[in-house]
Amino acid sequence: MMRALIILVPFTSITFPNVKAQEYGNYNDDDGYSTYPTDNKKYECRTGPFEGFFVSSVEFCKHIKFDDKDDDRKDVRDNRTGTPGPAGPQGPQGIQGPPGTNGTQGIQGQPGITQLNATNVYLVSNSSTNDQGDTIVFVQALCDSGDFVINGGFLIFSADLAENDTITTILDAPIVIPTLGGGWQTAVGVDDESSSVTLVVAALCFDNPPPHWDLKSLFLFFFELFVFIIIDYLKINI
Repeated sequence: MMRALIILVPFTSITFPNVKAQEYGNYNDDDGYSTYPTDNKKYECRTGPFEGFFVSSVEFCKHIKFDDKDDDRKDVRDNRTGTPGPAGPQGPQGIQGPPGTNGTQGIQGQPGITQLNATNVYLVSNSSTNDQGDTIVFVQALCDSGDFVINGGFLIFSADLAENDTITTILDAPIVIPTLGGGWQTAVGVDDESSSVTLVVAALCFDNPPPHWDLKSLFLFFFELFVFIIIDYLKINI
């Protein structure tokens, strides 16, 4: 019996100064807060993220409390996300990209006209005589629609003039108005109303598609050209 007491006495006199009691679930000495007051956590927070807990300093209670309705930040306590904020300003424009590759080359067009001849040029003419009392004769020779005039001119086919009356050229020019097409126009005038003048106007036209020529047109072309040359010859030599 004595031996047993001697053995137990040394153990009853041993102390453990570094050992502290712990209550699991309610308190942890390493935490910054506690659910009940302790010696080092004696301040109860009434606001802030530790509201209802005891902390070691009132500074922990001064943190702004998150408001689920107004705060757009994520609340780690209930894992909810607030509404998205407004869109940020537009960023600067990016640098211009490199130029693209060249497209494929188109097919070669048909060769153009290199000379003027009877296959692409034709002659048109028109004539008129002034009425009794008129002192001006105006005549137009028009090309086909879409064709253009190369040259033109006029001649006085006949004239019955009063004594001392003369013929005056008022207008002699090409027609280049798109609505009218190509052609030639001439106007001559006399002083006496009793004078009579027959005016012939001719235009040399370039033939754009569709073609102007057929057998009838060729015949008329050479006939008009022949008459025009003869009249001009007679005008010079008479």
